[in-house]
Amino acid sequence: MAASGKLGCVGRRIRVSGEKMSGSEDTIEDVAELRQALAEAMDEVKSVRQAMAEAEARQEELQRTHEEVISRVKRESNHDVMVAALRSEAIRMGAHNPDDVVRLIDMEGVTRNEDGTVMGVMEVLERARNDRGYLFGDVLRPGYSSGTTVGHPAPRPGEVEAFNARSATDSDYEARKWQFLAGA
Repeated sequence: MAASGKLGCVGRRIRVSGEKMSGSEDTIEDVAELRQALAEAMDEVKSVRQAMAEAEARQEELQRTHEEVISRVKRESNHDVMVAALRSEAIRMGAHNPDDVVRLIDMEGVTRNEDGTVMGVMEVLERARNDRGYLFGDVLRPGYSSGTTVGHPAPRPGEVEAFNARSATDSDYEARKWQFLAGA
């Protein structure tokens, strides 16, 4: 062999003299260093695995919290929509105070479909009207006021009143003349 060479797997120079190696102490140190490096790498792998497990646990917790919040928001929004539908229908049915009607009725039969429509409003309000009639007055008719709602009478179509120019005042005559000339 040559007087000086490299040991390929360890990466240190070992003196070779004749047939014997004189670097056995260096080889033992290299093996010890490799074992130390392996132990450090295994510790690092273990810490990375632990960090991954903690991150997965946090992600699962966040996912669960997110689903709970989404469920709560949907439940609250469905309730708000159902209350609004009940309140508006109670107004149409002549409720004295629609908010009291909504607070006092059992909303068990009212549901909201996936498309957003509210079902069971009329049935629940009819049952409330039968059970608690004092909450309702007459059905709101145009021209009457009931509770917080005032119904205005429907406009009545009528005939145009004939204009008598002989009996009109000068200012009325001039106003009508200019309306006529303008094409109104």
